[in-house]
Amino acid sequence: MYEEFIKAVDNSNTICLMSHQNPDGDTCGSALALYRALKLYGKEQVYIYCDGVFRNSLLVLEGIDEYNMTQIDKCDLAIACDCAEYDRMGAYLNLFNKAKIRVDIDHHKTNSRYGNINLIEPGVSATCEVMYKIIKAMDEKKPCLDDTVAKLLYSGLVTDSGGFTFSSVSNQTHEIASKLIKYNFSASDICEHFLKSVSLNVFNLRMRVLSKAKFYQDGKIGMIYFSQEDFIETDTAPEDTEGAINYIRDIDTVEVAVAITQTKQSNSYKVSIRTSDRVDSSRIAEVFGGGGHRNAAGCRVSGFFEDVKDKILKACVDEL
Repeated sequence: MYEEFIKAVDNSNTICLMSHQNPDGDTCGSALALYRALKLYGKEQVYIYCDGVFRNSLLVLEGIDEYNMTQIDKCDLAIACDCAEYDRMGAYLNLFNKAKIRVDIDHHKTNSRYGNINLIEPGVSATCEVMYKIIKAMDEKKPCLDDTVAKLLYSGLVTDSGGFTFSSVSNQTHEIASKLIKYNFSASDICEHFLKSVSLNVFNLRMRVLSKAKFYQDGKIGMIYFSQEDFIETDTAPEDTEGAINYIRDIDTVEVAVAITQTKQSNSYKVSIRTSDRVDSSRIAEVFGGGGHRNAAGCRVSGFFEDVKDKILKACVDEL
């Protein structure tokens, strides 16, 4: 199944990996795992890029400081990791486009299959599930799956599956996890770090925003809003909003949870959507040109805040 990809690797001298904007554990875990695996496989000219800021929790990932270290103009092989939308590579989209061979590795059902080679499993819990099988196939030809690669893949699995609690988790997810934890790293430490540990500043940000949560449609829709003022007052950044939306989604009446984050650009907002199994969040995001999964999706919306809020609320009501 992965012969074409491995052949492309074998025939390429310069290889570039791209993570998506607003990076998370899955895009970084999958890209960094492949980055290290390619090095172990014997490829010397491998580069990794991300047009975004890494939140503090991601800084523990092995190789995170390798991102954007060396700028090149073109490459033989470019690989997009966990980039559901073609343009989520941001500033590095042009580098991807100029590559002789372009590979799209992903798990989002809204992915448009924009690569010459598309390794996509729509609906699985994480791109790291797909990446494990790719690296495993490479490893069978030349050893490249070590403790660090396994730890990176497991980190991506944990973060994108909500600690193996999301409906996208399958027997394959658990099978891959069970194979990864045989390697020499602490699975419990990873879960503690990504699922539980939080700084006091981030705690204060969550308290501030959650205290102002709004509910609609008899509690079926819950909405929170992160303003630039919230970040200034708590000494945090938009990267620190991760996870807060789950507190709204966990409320027993809520079927659609929405987090709207004001960006530094005037009248521009990042929107995250989480839903129950009865509601398809990707359909809501697609109204605004976004995408994602059935239970987790996102988009960007521009305009005055009240107008943006009303448009998102209407899309949520329509989907309900």
